[in-house]
Parts: sequence; C-alpha cells; structure tokens
Amino acid sequence: MRFLTLAAPVMALLAATASAGLIKRDATSDALLASLKDLTQRTQKLTPVVAAIQSPVGGLLKRQTNPFQPVIDGFQDFDKKAQADIEAMPQTGAPISGEAAQKEVCTAFTAFVAAHQETLKYVIGKSGLLEGIFLGPVAAVLRQHENVLDTFAFGLIDVVDSCQQDATQKKSSLDDTLGKAICAYTPAGTLGLNLFC
Repeated sequence: MRFLTLAAPVMALLAATASAGLIKRDATSDALLASLKDLTQRTQKLTPVVAAIQSPVGGLLKRQTNPFQPVIDGFQDFDKKAQADIEAMPQTGAPISGEAAQKEVCTAFTAFVAAHQETLKYVIGKSGLLEGIFLGPVAAVLRQHENVLDTFAFGLIDVVDSCQQDATQKKSSLDDTLGKAICAYTPAGTLGLNLFC
C-alpha cells in the first residue's frame, strides 16, 4: 500500500515529463505551419499592391516619391515577421517528429513558394516603370529579403527529413525567381546587359 502512495506521484511526474516532450515536438510543426500560413497571407496581400503600381502621370519631373514605397514597406514588414519566426525556430535542427507532420510543413512551404513567386513575377514585370534613382531602394530591399528567405528556408529544410529534397527544390526555384527580381532592379540588369546578374 505504501508503495502505491509513493509510486503515484512519481508516475504522474514521469507522465507529465513525457507529455511535455511530445507537445514540444508538435509545437515545432505547429509553429512552422502558423508561420508559413501567416507569411503566405502577407505575400498574398502584397501581390495586389504590386499589381496596382502604374506609370506616374507626368513622368519623372512630377514624381516626388518612389511609387514602389508601399512595396518596399511590404517587404520590410514581411522580413520583420519572418525574422521573428526565425528567432523562434528551435536551434537544435532536430527533425519534426512524424513523417505526416513533416509533409504537412512541406506542403505549406510549397504553397508559400507559389504565392511568393507570383508576387515576385509582378515585381519583375513592374521594374520597367522605375528609372534611375528609384531602382536602388527596391534592389536593396530585395537583397535583404533574399537573406531573410534563405535563413528561414534553411531552418525549415533542416527539420523536414522526409521531404527535404522537395523543400530544397522549392527553395532553389524561389531563389531563381528572386534572383531575377533583384536583377530587374539592378541598373545594368534592366538594360539587358546582365553584368551584375
């Protein structure tokens, strides 16, 4: 009888400890899924902002501000959120437990990449509307954006063993599109010279 009185609290402690370990692993995939959902939505909200940019009436003389400022602000906002998500990622690089959870994260990453590439295609298409001094700020924000996306994607790829190859291919595809966007806003790149791209 005395054994049961002592064993019950010990067993409860062991059960709580084991349960906490499982919740932590599940929380990693849940956190990544929430981050990817939020970043995908932010990307989708940025697409119409980019699509709405038009050539300013009156040309360069009447242009007082960069018409791409809302896009620059949107990418900077995205990068702040992504940076916070990166800091919240586990530093161990231990894979997410369960192949199903990993595949769910990879599916969400695929949706994110597709949405982001759509936005970047609009950004590339609008590059001809800018001249000279307005190219630099867009190129700078895209380069910073590239760094943030790389860090986020590498962190994600490290924790999805079962679909790591697919996630790596999606990241490479996104890198290609982002590289084209950066090139489009690099002065020599817009001339078709591709000296720096």
